Amino acid sequence: MPAAVTIRARLALGVAAITVLVVLAVAAVQFLALRSFLVGAEYERLEMLLPRLEQTLAALPTTSTPLILNTLPRTVDVRVIREDRVVAVTPEFPMIALTLPIGRSRRAGHDVLISTFNLNGTLATAQLASDVLGVVNPLRAYLRSLAVAVPVSAALAALLSFLLAGRLLKPLERLTRAAAAIGKGGNLRAALPGADRGDEVGRLAGVLQTSFGQVAEVREREETFTYAAAHDLRSPLTAMKTRLQGALSGPRSETELREELTEVLSDLERMRRLSEQLLLLARGERDIVRRPLDLARLAGEAVDRARELAPDLSLEFATSGVAWISGDEGLLSPLLDNLIGNSLRYGGGAAMQMTVTGTPSGVALSMADSGPGVPAAALSHLTTAFYQVGAARSGQGNGLGLAIAQRVAQLHGARLDLALAQPSGLRVTVTFPQATNAD
Repeated sequence: MPAAVTIRARLALGVAAITVLVVLAVAAVQFLALRSFLVGAEYERLEMLLPRLEQTLAALPTTSTPLILNTLPRTVDVRVIREDRVVAVTPEFPMIALTLPIGRSRRAGHDVLISTFNLNGTLATAQLASDVLGVVNPLRAYLRSLAVAVPVSAALAALLSFLLAGRLLKPLERLTRAAAAIGKGGNLRAALPGADRGDEVGRLAGVLQTSFGQVAEVREREETFTYAAAHDLRSPLTAMKTRLQGALSGPRSETELREELTEVLSDLERMRRLSEQLLLLARGERDIVRRPLDLARLAGEAVDRARELAPDLSLEFATSGVAWISGDEGLLSPLLDNLIGNSLRYGGGAAMQMTVTGTPSGVALSMADSGPGVPAAALSHLTTAFYQVGAARSGQGNGLGLAIAQRVAQLHGARLDLALAQPSGLRVTVTFPQATNAD
């Protein structure tokens, strides 16, 4: 793969090219203006020679043959015609017609001025011809100077822009080195140079620093998540291994084998639930299938499922207002089940209440219990995967219920709030943006 041209070099070459174009454009305008000026000046010089020509001819005697004129400037040739006869001419007058219209013209490589004047009381015509070298030579000199000025200007512009670009790109080079060092060292939370600047490099450094921080947060969360998941999966696997080894260690009755297999199936079920919950936590926004849903209907169905599993469950349910949201039913149902299961598991059998309240600003789903609650200091940790409070660690849960609820809320643009209920217990509130009824 060929080496890429650096931004610094491209900028220098670009400025050099622009300089060449600008110089050539200005030079073209100046060339045309200079040419017009030189041509006009040459004709003015020819017109100024007419009085001198008239005085010269008036002082010469009249002859039958054309007079040879040698007193005019060397760069000007003259021919005087009177009554269709040449009465005076310079030795090197160009080959042009005797009869030409009055005025200025370019003929036989000369600028020619045709004018009439009074020659000894008779009207005569003077033809004054000036070699175009008087115009061409200055223009050639101008073009030769351009041939030197254009490359010199381009080289100077390229050099200056190269030096200036190097100075301007130094903060970017420092940023590149710092980012490379972070990539090698792995300290994604290290400060990047220039993040406090207000220019484009500063904004780039700020975006990179924010992105690195987010990556660091995700990596830390994944490391903690992976460790906790491995820990929670290891426990049922160890139990299954122990039971199976015990079953194979010696003779067992059918009843004992059934008990062992029942325990193994219980461990497998726990692993299945844990795997499903881990998959829910791993869901991304692109996996969501949104459609208008009635959250009150979904919550009512979740309450019915909980009552079927536990007929003696003390769970009240109430709704008010319009409760349509835009969401994925496959994710919202586990959220509702986890909220109910969390209150049931850690509420100590106390009364529970689920409410769905629709307002113009959103739809609030609230799950509250009157159980022992949690310490206030633990509220901020309850949505962390595998986090369990005190005695809850000995229960059947794995600390993923509220973590899943938080993840589902985030995927739906909702906000999950935790608060201590009064006089005791825990209240979880999820506030969704409201959507219009699809029907």
